[in-house]
Amino acid sequence: MNGRISSLINEGLRLVKFIISELKPKGKIITPFNLITGIILIISAVLLVIRFAKGLGAVTNLSQDFPWGLWIGFDVITGVAFAGGAYVLTFVVYILNNEKYHPIIRATVLNGFLAYVFYAGALLLDLGRPWNVINPIIGNSFGVSSVLFLVAWHFMLYMIAEFIEFSPAVAEWLGLKRVRKILSTLTLGAVIFGITLSTLHQAGLGALFLMAKNKLHPLWYSEFIPILFFVSSIFSGLSMVIFEGSISHKVFSHDLSEEKHNEILMGLGKGCVGAMFAYLFLKILVFIHGNGWRYINSGMGYLYLVEVLGFVLVPMIMYLFAVRNRNITLIKITSFLTILGIILNRLNVTII
Repeated sequence: MNGRISSLINEGLRLVKFIISELKPKGKIITPFNLITGIILIISAVLLVIRFAKGLGAVTNLSQDFPWGLWIGFDVITGVAFAGGAYVLTFVVYILNNEKYHPIIRATVLNGFLAYVFYAGALLLDLGRPWNVINPIIGNSFGVSSVLFLVAWHFMLYMIAEFIEFSPAVAEWLGLKRVRKILSTLTLGAVIFGITLSTLHQAGLGALFLMAKNKLHPLWYSEFIPILFFVSSIFSGLSMVIFEGSISHKVFSHDLSEEKHNEILMGLGKGCVGAMFAYLFLKILVFIHGNGWRYINSGMGYLYLVEVLGFVLVPMIMYLFAVRNRNITLIKITSFLTILGIILNRLNVTII
């Protein structure tokens, strides 16, 4: 017993030393990047103090008529779509048993978990009374008829599921073999639970706008918004994995060979083509069903064409061409273009 306690203490000290060593600057402290970042952090800290001292009205232009702004439209609604790569790849690896993508699954799940933690923090900042965030959980003002109630529970449960999915890696790093074995047995259940939750809340965020028909332009409003949000989260999440993976591979290239990494990117590109085709097909159906051509010859109509043709059809063709010709550089470029398209789509729905 004493040996186990001593081992845990030693592992804890090793963890603390590791964190301290990682926090130490490994280069010059005063750089253009650090200076700009420091200025942004100082301004943000001041704004946060004012926000919590005097309320949202002191730092935003929000009102009861327009309660959601850039913070929700970009940071939360858009960001959640980018985190979709985690549930897509866990489905492919753990449910379809495709080991090809296993080398990137830990990084993808960690990215998804951290993304949801940050989005939960962003929601706290956007709530007028952030201390009430616990109400949907403890049963005070349950609001079971509210879509936001559904989203709140999905957020919390999905973060727990992703933490369980990633926890074996933490136990492995700490050398806790028995704990890792126990946590590994929970992985498949957590994956199934997480995939179910993610599909629901990706669609649930779209369902929020079913109640805001008068605030959305007819070209973007449809009863199929939840389905469109869900399908678009597939290729947006995969594109983000391509984009982030291409950057991180420059640092961790010793863990994954260039050839294997390129094969993974090729597979992700194929997945994007299929998901984008399904999304484009649905958009065309919604456009025809809603007589969308009535609004095409207008400013919003032109913006709609830019979004659908320029950031869905064109990237889909680019992905297809890149996969057929095994052009890795083009896949990376297309992933960035797709990310811009998702940002434009979510802002068109939530703000513009």
